[in-house]
Amino acid sequence: MPRYALYDVLQSFQETHRVVINLAGELNDEQLRWRPKGYPTSIGFHLWHLARESDNLKAEILSHFPQIGPDFGEGIEIWQRDALAQRWNFPRGLHETLGSGLSDEAAAALPIPDKEELLDYLHASYKAIESFVDLLDSKYANFENMEDDLCKAVENIRLNLLEYLAHDCRHLGMMECLKGLQTGVGSATEKRNKG
Repeated sequence: MPRYALYDVLQSFQETHRVVINLAGELNDEQLRWRPKGYPTSIGFHLWHLARESDNLKAEILSHFPQIGPDFGEGIEIWQRDALAQRWNFPRGLHETLGSGLSDEAAAALPIPDKEELLDYLHASYKAIESFVDLLDSKYANFENMEDDLCKAVENIRLNLLEYLAHDCRHLGMMECLKGLQTGVGSATEKRNKG
């Protein structure tokens, strides 16, 4: 009996990405950098972190699951290819960081770039992971005629993608809270005012 992915991960990623990008687009550089007193991260940090994680995800999957085939391209991150850590003057010890596990002081001190550069990186990272998921779903729409090793790899990849989707949603919630603290308007407020 064929088994299928339980969720339309691509559509969920696209929708979440659209909401994140729209939220960021509504704010200026000052609002992206703002943090409440005593809080280490800004909306800009969360946007950078989401871009960094999405960028890294494809590379990690290709490194851990080479059996999915060469059609998925190389596992080189945009972060590395474009030398963004150097261009944005990230501290040497943090060139490879994804933002997770940083101390509050290190997170607060990261040199998050201006909105335009940050959104360029976010768009590119989102486009890359969405293209990856689209190809994965096209190439492996079901598990028919797949060897066990490949079947397990695709199952694991899909589970990882779902985990990252939940991760993105958690950060979206944090950004909506930070936006609401600054502007008094969040997605729930906007919906309530429209309805």
